Amino acid sequence: MTGVEFKWCLSHTTTVESDIENCQQKCLLNSSPTGTVAAPTGDQMAPVFSALRQLGISHFLPTIGWLTIVTLSLGVTGLDDEKQSLGPPILYTEIMEAELKSAGQINNGHFRIDRFEFELEHGDLYLLSSVNNHVVVAVYLGNGVVRCYPPDGIEHQQLRKLIDDDYLEERFERFVFWFTDDTADRLMDLADENSGANVGKANDLLEDRREELLDGPGKNPDSRLLADLISPSLELTSRSRQTYFHAEIDGNDKGWFSIEIEPRELEEVTVYRFDNRRRIANVWMGFHLLSDFSDDVATGLEVGFPRDPELEGPIDKENGKDNGWSARDLGLPRRPLQPHHEGWTQRVTVPNVDIDLAIENDGDTISSVALLVEPKESLSVVRFMMSPVLEITDARWRTNVPEIGDTRATRLLEPTQSSGNEVGIKDPSDPHPLTGEPIHWVQEVDRKLLAEDRYEPFVTLVLPRTVSRGERFIVELAYQGELLERLPATQEFLLKDKLFWIPHHPNNYRSRMHMTFRMSDRYRVASGTTLVDEQVVDDTRIMRWVSDELVRFMSFSFGQFDVTELHEDGLPPITIYASKNHLGFAPGNRDDTIANLTGAVRTFSEYFGPYPFRSLSVTETPAYGGQAFLGLILLSFQTFGEIHSGEAKLFRSHEIAHQWWGAKVGWETYRDQWISEGFAQYSAALFTLSDLDGEDEFLDMLHAWRLDVLGEINVAQGLGLQHYGFRPGIIRESDGNKSGPVVAGYRLRTSDTPMDYRILVYEKGAFILHMIRMMLMDVETGDDRRFRTLMTKFVDAHRQQPANTLAFEDAVTQMFGEPMDWFFDQWVYGVDVPTYRPRLKVSSVTDQDLPYLLHGSVRQENVPDDFRMPVPIAFKFDDYPPMVKHIWVDSEMVEVEIPLPAEPEIIEFNYQHGVLAHLR
Repeated sequence: MTGVEFKWCLSHTTTVESDIENCQQKCLLNSSPTGTVAAPTGDQMAPVFSALRQLGISHFLPTIGWLTIVTLSLGVTGLDDEKQSLGPPILYTEIMEAELKSAGQINNGHFRIDRFEFELEHGDLYLLSSVNNHVVVAVYLGNGVVRCYPPDGIEHQQLRKLIDDDYLEERFERFVFWFTDDTADRLMDLADENSGANVGKANDLLEDRREELLDGPGKNPDSRLLADLISPSLELTSRSRQTYFHAEIDGNDKGWFSIEIEPRELEEVTVYRFDNRRRIANVWMGFHLLSDFSDDVATGLEVGFPRDPELEGPIDKENGKDNGWSARDLGLPRRPLQPHHEGWTQRVTVPNVDIDLAIENDGDTISSVALLVEPKESLSVVRFMMSPVLEITDARWRTNVPEIGDTRATRLLEPTQSSGNEVGIKDPSDPHPLTGEPIHWVQEVDRKLLAEDRYEPFVTLVLPRTVSRGERFIVELAYQGELLERLPATQEFLLKDKLFWIPHHPNNYRSRMHMTFRMSDRYRVASGTTLVDEQVVDDTRIMRWVSDELVRFMSFSFGQFDVTELHEDGLPPITIYASKNHLGFAPGNRDDTIANLTGAVRTFSEYFGPYPFRSLSVTETPAYGGQAFLGLILLSFQTFGEIHSGEAKLFRSHEIAHQWWGAKVGWETYRDQWISEGFAQYSAALFTLSDLDGEDEFLDMLHAWRLDVLGEINVAQGLGLQHYGFRPGIIRESDGNKSGPVVAGYRLRTSDTPMDYRILVYEKGAFILHMIRMMLMDVETGDDRRFRTLMTKFVDAHRQQPANTLAFEDAVTQMFGEPMDWFFDQWVYGVDVPTYRPRLKVSSVTDQDLPYLLHGSVRQENVPDDFRMPVPIAFKFDDYPPMVKHIWVDSEMVEVEIPLPAEPEIIEFNYQHGVLAHLR
């Protein structure tokens, strides 16, 4: 199709469709002596560009005296067969090339953004030149203070941990703001007419922060601004008029830190400081927008703490002012506040993905991907998360959507020939070319020339026109990069990014995937779902994997494999891909692996319901960690000889458990990820009970995890005698249970506590499940059927939707038949762990029905007054069956009296680690 052009006269700012000569004469009459027409400035043409975009016109070719406009909207025009990649839109270029200008001086100015109060004492304000009738960047050089109060006990605890304060109050000397709301007008209202003298310094600061954000946390606020600027009226409709905001603030004490308000996230507000040395974002606080709450609650959150312990006195006397107030002293709730009217809505779903990946022998890849997008609201821009090692080279879109089935992924990349057979195509080693109409996209590249992760981890796609809710379309992307690293020692391939090698929309929960892999015929790919076709064409192996299940993420392993298939009654077909270049699956290790795989699947089927998928692929990888996806297990080479056999069994069965916890039952937000990792960890421990001597190994695991969580050094681990938990060097860098609650999720991993995410989300998460099981179990017989019922029902209820912590609490409450909020407050949302000091002895008695009596007291320390738990005590006798009794420890001192049929040989307080606790 031939592109259709029409002209816009820059001199008269009028359209010229037919009478071009007449307009040219008018231009000549008004021209300069040289006969040329002076081109208008960007500010003058901004309204013109805005109006054209609303008409679906997205590409502008300026010429002398004329603006040639090539319309790209489907149904209006097309392009020649040689379609050109468009790259960034002109609006983005305008944002990046615009200069800051002085906007006056501010003295004693105050303004508020959500919970954040800014005091600008004295300084110069600089604003970016208007882009599309919007001022979107501000720089302030001067003195000021920013203040914000944590909304709940969790955020207060994290502030205490990370900045050693009860609330954020930081003096600063400069900041950079990005925004698309009225922030510029509000700042200008505070400014006088005096001009700042440091325009160059302000522009240099803006460029510096742009580079630091991209190099560090991988942020590009400018590409995010573009999404709001394309169609701001649509962006404001369903988000309580809250737009994107990003602040970079240079604190006097804390250095540069960031405030980000992202209405497209369920939890919109994040305050963090990025540690460039450790490459970790230390998140000080995270919470919901004030607009999500009722007016009275929102007002209270703005002004300070609900309770002033300086006036009313501390509730927790032991925490006195010298050590900072506790959340109870400040009147803060234990849990994150739940919004009264959630402003967040899901923007899109991506029901189908079709990817075609060509892999070179050195690990370089070229890929084409088509994603079916179904908007849940009107869209002008769509943003996908991308691996930072991959570079976008082209972007297209199509509205001719094929019929999509509900049971299997559909090919979206248009086949080379109607039969879909790969034979006869031009080059079987190349992925399918893109066939849609070119669209603009943004993906910045940072300055780390020798780094692998150079690319912005989001790609922003500008649609040629606004699409309506429910109007499906297909996005096509081409990208390339060194996705796999070839290791010289073993010639194996390490996949650098197991998640975002396929573009992923943050709002999308699951998709059906069609994956085509192209490689030299001496290599193969192992992936999840179902291998539906494999052929070799001109020395190129082409493998197609198709999902008949909805998949959140999918990965693969690439290399030279020996393939073994297992078929056993009651189990899914299991395919093992053994690397030919490594001895991981040597005969002994292979047999151990098979035994662990089949045994774990049988055990977990009994606890959580039948294996959820049709098949299972297991492959060794040269990575130091493992990972699991739907129907796919990636096992680290370390599980085959470099670690103790018990650890290897734990590792393998943990990954198998992710078929239930992670693949089948996903998690909603980072606050709920303990449901995946903690549950998988405890599942792996339960698997050990299936062995003849498994109980000892099970208790060894719990003992090691207990020490890790409590921050106690495990001397045996340091000597190599204990094979579970972490070594002393790691524990010395840990804050243990005081690092934060499990619902802090990834935020537990900080510069000072790099392993606390693993320690708490995995190990404390496992212990939480263990304590629930112990409370539900008939401990004398070991019957845990009630626990199995709880877990099976929870799996069934969340097969097609993500699980969250509140839903699990509801399930536990239903199983116990009474509210269990106290348990979740203590263990899931809290950080306290009790210390028990039992003072117990057995005496013979004559005035009781039974001849002996356990009596004494148990002191409870280091927890709030209302902390309570049932602690199991086990007794073993010579001539009587063993017995287990629970005592409720619910105050500082509890008196104990338990009648006994005989004098016990062994008394075990806190039997089988029934409560996570210190024992003194």
